[in-house]
Amino acid sequence: MYEAQLKPVSNRADWLETIDLIDDDTGQVITDLTGVTVKVEVRQMPNCCRALTGSSDDGHVTYPGYGIIQWHFTKSEMSTLSAGTYEIGVTVTLDDFTEQELIGSLPVVDGVVRN
Repeated sequence: MYEAQLKPVSNRADWLETIDLIDDDTGQVITDLTGVTVKVEVRQMPNCCRALTGSSDDGHVTYPGYGIIQWHFTKSEMSTLSAGTYEIGVTVTLDDFTEQELIGSLPVVDGVVRN
């Protein structure tokens, strides 16, 4: 599991993030993502209310290359977030085994522009 401080994102723009999946035992990029389900959740602090959620099942998470996962939340989805610091978690499930891939904090800034 990785603990991460993600770079700030705007609540007035699309959010596209990419990470590599690394095998903790070998340190190598996991290239075969067949059958893998990835879930991403962002929640407000300190009340822990879910603010955003997406997965490979609903199309928010894709696999654009070997061992790479990418998530995308639209400007419309991001505009529901107030400026502040949020928690993020990413899980990976394969064959009924779920692993916590990432947990961390996500700064959301007010992007000012409303259109």
